[in-house]
Amino acid sequence: MQSLDSGRLLKRGATALVVISAWELLGRSGAISPIILATPSAIVSAARTDGGLFLLAFQTTALEVIVAIVLAWGLGITAGLLCGLSETSTRASGPLLAAFFAIPLIVWYPLFVIWFGIGPASKIIFGVACGFFPVATSTLTSLHQVESNYVSFGRSIGLPRWQVFARIVLMLALPSIVAGLRVATALIVAGIIFAEMLASVGGLGFWISYNRTLFNTGHVYLGMLMALACVMICNAGLGWLESKLGAWRERSE
Repeated sequence: MQSLDSGRLLKRGATALVVISAWELLGRSGAISPIILATPSAIVSAARTDGGLFLLAFQTTALEVIVAIVLAWGLGITAGLLCGLSETSTRASGPLLAAFFAIPLIVWYPLFVIWFGIGPASKIIFGVACGFFPVATSTLTSLHQVESNYVSFGRSIGLPRWQVFARIVLMLALPSIVAGLRVATALIVAGIIFAEMLASVGGLGFWISYNRTLFNTGHVYLGMLMALACVMICNAGLGWLESKLGAWRERSE
């Protein structure tokens, strides 16, 4: 198993090296303008030149994303659980959650700026809005995907209703809930960075937008790559958790 993992890492490393080398050679060949395609060396140079400012921008976005994720996950899961407690609450709230989820939230952002200013507060609240509805919707859907025979079994052995919900329904729904968290996290990161590009005084989005006006393509690519890395790290962590919960669910069944 370890040899297989090592082989995969070597293949991925070799692939990454080939891609970066080809990218660098293509940029240096002059076939594509450096304003359009920044070379890896130009990106590294941008990090060296303005590393302090870039780190400050990254810290701003990271703080906004972390706070938004915590709030969106907590509020979304809580709302989904409350909506899924009974058939009545599900019928009443399910269509509303689906309708709000379908609304493009970016049209609300100008109002968020008016209400909360161009500082971190408007970005955090917008990020929470981007993540809340996917989490709430996926939580509600996951609860109703649990097969009824598990619920019947819990009731047959005398478990109270709240224990059936907490120990059976919720536990079996967890893997699907985590899948919803993955979608929500990507939307939160993308939403906050996009909001920073529209109206902000800091963050990766501001960094990208500001350097775009100066045609500092290397700086723009640096911000884009860091945003991509943030999404990939969050997605990898949640993917690992989802696989563990999926394996646990299969064993429990």
